[in-house]
Amino acid sequence: MRSQTLLLASFFTACSTQSVPLGSDSAPPSACESKPCDAGVSAVDATALSDAAVTPDFAVQEWGTYTSVVASDGHTLPGVHHVDEALPAWVHRRNLNGAPGYFMDSLPEEPRQQLETPVLYFWSKEKRDVEVTVNFPDGLIGEWYPEAKSYLPAIGGVSALAAGSMTWKVNLDPQWSSSKYQSVSKDEIWAPSRNVKSTPVVNGSESEQFIFYRGLGKFIAPISVKIDGNDVLSIHNDSDDAVAEVFVLRFTGEGGDVISGGSVGARQSISVNAPAPSKTADSYVATARNSLRNALQKTGLNLDVAQSMVDTWTRSWFHNTGLRVLYVAPRAWTDKWLPTTVSPTPDVFLRTLVGRVEVLNAAEEKDAVTKVRAFVSSPAAQDIAQAHTFIRTLGRFAEPRISRVIEQTTDPAELAAAKSLLTIAHSAD
Repeated sequence: MRSQTLLLASFFTACSTQSVPLGSDSAPPSACESKPCDAGVSAVDATALSDAAVTPDFAVQEWGTYTSVVASDGHTLPGVHHVDEALPAWVHRRNLNGAPGYFMDSLPEEPRQQLETPVLYFWSKEKRDVEVTVNFPDGLIGEWYPEAKSYLPAIGGVSALAAGSMTWKVNLDPQWSSSKYQSVSKDEIWAPSRNVKSTPVVNGSESEQFIFYRGLGKFIAPISVKIDGNDVLSIHNDSDDAVAEVFVLRFTGEGGDVISGGSVGARQSISVNAPAPSKTADSYVATARNSLRNALQKTGLNLDVAQSMVDTWTRSWFHNTGLRVLYVAPRAWTDKWLPTTVSPTPDVFLRTLVGRVEVLNAAEEKDAVTKVRAFVSSPAAQDIAQAHTFIRTLGRFAEPRISRVIEQTTDPAELAAAKSLLTIAHSAD
C-alpha cells in the first residue's frame, strides 16, 4: 500500500499543469493579508511522466483541520462553535432557521473541537457510482456539499454532540465540466479547494470538485499544550501513535514566526520556546506556507492537494493574531474520530488531518480578566448591543476567553456578570 501511495503521489504531482498562482510562496501578495489566497499549484513539466506509469483505477485523498482553544495550564476550553470562515449560502446546513453564527439546529453540549473543512477528493479513470459514509461518534456534521443521501440525527433530534453520521451517493465523472459548478468569487474561502486535478463529483443537479463537510465535536485530542510564564510550551502526546510534525506559530499583526518542533513520539513530550515575531508579515507567511505544505506532502498528499489546503487556510492559520500549535494528526486518530467507508473500496485512501490548538498564555488570560472586569462593572454592561460590541473585541474565540475568565474569578457579583456575558457570547454571530 505504501508503494501505491508514493506512486500515486508522484503521478498526480507530475500531471499538475497549473501556473504559479497569486499567493505563491515566492511572493505572498498583500491581498492575502485580508482574504484567502486564490492559489493553485506550481507548474510541472508534464513530459516528465513516463508513458509506462501504472496508476490506481480508483483513489481517494482527504484533508481537513480541527480547532480547539487551551488555557495556559493546558485544559481545553469550550465554546468553539463560532465560525471563522463563512461558506457560500448554497452549502447545506443543519440550521434551517438561518440564525446568525450557527450551523447547528441546536447545541446541547459545549463543543470542544470545531471540525473545519474536511474535503474528499476522488480520482477515477471512468465514470463510477460511489457511496461514502462518514461517522462522527463524538460529534455532529453541520454543513456539507453536495447534498447527502441521509444523515443522523434528524433535524430537531439532537440530544448530544454524538452519533453523527452522513452518507453521500454520488457519481464520479472524468468528463464533467467545472463550468457547471456553483459560482464563487476567487476571494471566497471555497475557491482554493477547487484547484486540484481530481475527478468531479456529481449528485443530480449539484456538482463539485470534492465532497465537503464540517461539524462540531466534544472529543479531546491526545495532544496537550501548556505554556509557562517564560513562554515555553510543553507539548505532550498521550497516545500510542507518533505525531509526525509539530509547528508553533505566533503572529502579532505586524510580524511573526514559525518554529518546527519536529516529531512527538508516542507517550513523549517536547518543549518549544514560543517564537518571537522576528519576521515581517510577508516573510513569516511565506515560511509558514512552505513548512505546512511540505509536511502535508510527507503524508502522501499530492502537491496540488497539499497546496489547496494551505491556500484555503492561509488567512485563518497564518494571518490571525495569536499563538497557535499546528500538528499533523496520526491516521489512527482520524479513523477513530471519523470512521469512514467508501464503496467500492478505493485502491488508495489517504487521510490527513491537521490539529490546530489556539494557546492562551498567562498574560493574555490576565488581560482578558482585566477587560471583562472593566466591562461588567460599567454601565455599558446593561446594554445588549454594547455587550455584543465588547464581545467582538475579544475575537473569534471570545467565548473560550470569557470561560477562562470565569474560572479565574472569585468575586460573586463579577462572576454572575461574566456568566451573563458568556450567555450572550454563546449566541453571538
